[in-house]
Amino acid sequence: MKAAQTLTTAAALLCALPTSVVALSKVETRNLDIAEDDASRGLMHVTVDFKDECLHKHKDECIAAINAKLAAYPELFEGREAFEFEVNKVREATDEGYNIVAMRLNVDETTVGGLLGDGMIWYAYEWCLAADNCYTIGPWDCDVGIPLLPEQCCKMIQDSVPHEDMNGKYLECYTEFPVGSPSNPVNPGRVCIHTDADGIVVHIPKNE
Repeated sequence: MKAAQTLTTAAALLCALPTSVVALSKVETRNLDIAEDDASRGLMHVTVDFKDECLHKHKDECIAAINAKLAAYPELFEGREAFEFEVNKVREATDEGYNIVAMRLNVDETTVGGLLGDGMIWYAYEWCLAADNCYTIGPWDCDVGIPLLPEQCCKMIQDSVPHEDMNGKYLECYTEFPVGSPSNPVNPGRVCIHTDADGIVVHIPKNE
């Protein structure tokens, strides 16, 4: 079997969870501790999701609706005049890199945390040794009392699927940095939009 391989990306990750902007009681706040002039202070960042504006709609309609909300409620977005939109198509089974397992790290970027912070790592597709021989792989628990290092987690994943698929590919791994980590700091002016191949939004965007 091919040796364990860990690829690293600094791209932004999933940036979604529900609710509407108009109801301020549903707005999420984050307390960010930063140091300035040798004095520590706390900043409140307001995170707003755009489920109603975007989910299952075309990305262009989504962006227009977000911009309209920004214009209508500038005070909700710290008075900013514009957002930076990051639009990315979600990976599909037919895409290059379908054989790569994403390992979400913890905020300190040293160990594997998983999407939900429970150490569980998931793979979205079946693994096919032949067109008529496909089976489900994963999930994998990379928190065995203590969170595993990325290299340990990847080795466990690859050891559980030792065979190449019908395209001659083995499972590979790469690390994702969660929002709020040093490599992916919170950016209240950024909105991540994930679409399918037709440009339809598949995850709930929010500013972070």
